[in-house]
Amino acid sequence: MTATDLPAHPPTDRLRAPGRVPGGGVRGFTRRMRSAFGTASGVEVLAALPFLAAPLARLERRPLLHGLVLSAFGLRRPIFVDFPVRPEPRFGHGRPDHPALTALLDRGRDAYAARLRRFCDHADRLAEIPLRGDLDAGSPYWVNGWLPPLDALALYGFLADGDPRRYVEIGSGNSTKFARRAVRDHGLRTRITSIDPAPRASVDVLCDEVVRRPLERADLAVFDELEPGDVVFFDGSHRSFMGSDVTVFFFEVLPRLRPGVLVQVHDIMLPRDYPPQWRYRHYNEQYLLAAFLLSGSDRWQVELPNAYVAGDPELREVAAGLWRRLGLTEHYLPASFWLRIGEG
Repeated sequence: MTATDLPAHPPTDRLRAPGRVPGGGVRGFTRRMRSAFGTASGVEVLAALPFLAAPLARLERRPLLHGLVLSAFGLRRPIFVDFPVRPEPRFGHGRPDHPALTALLDRGRDAYAARLRRFCDHADRLAEIPLRGDLDAGSPYWVNGWLPPLDALALYGFLADGDPRRYVEIGSGNSTKFARRAVRDHGLRTRITSIDPAPRASVDVLCDEVVRRPLERADLAVFDELEPGDVVFFDGSHRSFMGSDVTVFFFEVLPRLRPGVLVQVHDIMLPRDYPPQWRYRHYNEQYLLAAFLLSGSDRWQVELPNAYVAGDPELREVAAGLWRRLGLTEHYLPASFWLRIGEG
């Protein structure tokens, strides 16, 4: 099995907008509606209605029709460009991986393997985390549909091994649950800050500080307070536009971080392109990250590129024993890219 054999995360036909939560009965319906009305787009409100959930799910499998229908009803805002866009992968997915990025990531293979082995040393604690659970509960579970197992393992492991003073995440949900679990299991000093206007799960009680607004409207002074060893976990919109969260993160947050701060960016597939089934999402975040890495600066020190790990049979095997112990057979393509801020 290669990395591209794994289903992309999350599957196109299982996409949920921020705020939607599953559940049955009156209680589940109430949770869905409460969460839906707390978001900005209106798609969540329609999808929370039982008689519309299935048709909308089928519509999501046809991205072009899906976009046209939602735009017609004012539930999506199209962006018009004056030239044809052909979103086709240039690297990976049947073509060679990006050669320069592959060479750069190859240099850290031994370090990645050693780090994964250290993470697997937490197997006894990790085995206490169930395979499945309730999105609205405060406990993590492995098959959650959004945070792939290797990404969850890396988050738990970096926190457990590093005992950071601060953990700041932009985009909350399953990551918050795994972070809080690591803090609890190991008695860490870590304070959790969540920046997210509408988390997919109820996570406020898991955090020491909550900022319920998008990154581009938040006070960025919090990042000036971070010290070496602290962690920033970014899982935003994945799209860089004028004033978007991705643009703010790369242009204003990363430059102000002190050397030694650990950073995770999610939904990064380097050294491959985004999966073909994501082409109508128009993600572009990883191209900014790739440009930073290819600049040759010592400012960006790669710690663990999970999509790269998934494409390397020897590295995949490092955690295979842990997955067998957990009884975990359902995997999505991991997408966490961990790097440390250097002195460059």
